[in-house]
Amino acid sequence: MIAATFAFERLTHSSEVEAAPARRKLYEYAEGVCDGYIETNYFYIVVAMLCWGIFYMFWALSIICDDYFVASLEEISEALGLSPDVAGATFMAAGSSAPELFTSLMGVFAVKNDVGVGTIVGSAVFNLCCIIGGTAMFTPTLLVIDWYPITRDTTFYGASIVFLIVVLQDGLVTTSEACGMVAAYFLYVGYMAINAKVVDCIKGGAEQVNDHEFDGKDGEEEEEEAGMISTAIALPLSTLFSATVPDCTQEDKKSLYIITFLMSILWIAVCSYFMVEWASKLGCLYGIHPAIMGCTILAAGTSVPDAIGSLIVAREGQGDMAVSNAIGSNVFDIFLGLGLPWMLNGLIYGTSLTVDTENLLPLSIILCATLVAVYLVAALNGFRLTKGVGMIFFSFYFVFVGYNLAHEFDLISF
Repeated sequence: MIAATFAFERLTHSSEVEAAPARRKLYEYAEGVCDGYIETNYFYIVVAMLCWGIFYMFWALSIICDDYFVASLEEISEALGLSPDVAGATFMAAGSSAPELFTSLMGVFAVKNDVGVGTIVGSAVFNLCCIIGGTAMFTPTLLVIDWYPITRDTTFYGASIVFLIVVLQDGLVTTSEACGMVAAYFLYVGYMAINAKVVDCIKGGAEQVNDHEFDGKDGEEEEEEAGMISTAIALPLSTLFSATVPDCTQEDKKSLYIITFLMSILWIAVCSYFMVEWASKLGCLYGIHPAIMGCTILAAGTSVPDAIGSLIVAREGQGDMAVSNAIGSNVFDIFLGLGLPWMLNGLIYGTSLTVDTENLLPLSIILCATLVAVYLVAALNGFRLTKGVGMIFFSFYFVFVGYNLAHEFDLISF
């Protein structure tokens, strides 16, 4: 990736000197991000602090997801009688996609900028390829997923892509179109509410969805005691979370699972925000082109909660839940993550919203092609998430990054 970066920059250096590109770049650093007094005079200290901050926020996300978020999902699933795949596609997807929703709200109401389709595509492709691929590669046991949940979620995600293309084709989002997107998400949730009945109809009631594919562990988990140093370093995080988030795994706090879920979402959003902001500043300090940061680190940054959550539940044998979370997050991002801010804009300001639809056609093709490719690879492998399948999914993401960079640096026009 680093070699490709230098190659792209070398190939485009001369043309950038002669004339600035007429096309507006999707990714741009804000003025003053990395050229202030502190950044200029204490460069290495700032870099060290940023690296530590990014690592610490990642650690915080791991703690909040593992100890509280996933636990609250288990309690919600039990209380509502949801299967793990439905919980993953709805509550888990909505909770771990909170950063994208908050970012979109800020974009519409705080900084008053339009929302580029490119940023949505980057996050969506990462969710689809890297989260599912990472789940396959880094889960110690073979994951065999049921055909129905991934088929269901793929169908809804495909419908959301078509809906988005129809809405954005004229570059304007009207209030009625935004309301339609929000309504479509609640129809999706409504379908999930009757999912069990649909499964019974499809399978004739003779076969149940296999929710537990964990092989050979029988619920046992190998837990290693954290060293004294790591425990001490994580102590501020553990203390802060335990003081603000009820531990619904404790018998006397089981009824507080909704509060645990909501507070987990809040902390996920806060930690994701700082992690992405600090990663962006670090890239700026080191002169990494904003396009490279945008379609890799920043596009993936807000998806870290999805990735951590999916890996945690996959290690517990819930492969369907992990996959449904990855795909369901994309449905949430499109219908609610974009639709809700756009709807509020129309209702509050009474105007249509102008949206950046540059390169809508190729990006739409990328979304559809990636979705079809991921589903076909999984189907042809008998819905078995092997290490090889994981590597194939990762390769899809690298192809997307290569295309995005080639286009951003004006090496290709399409």
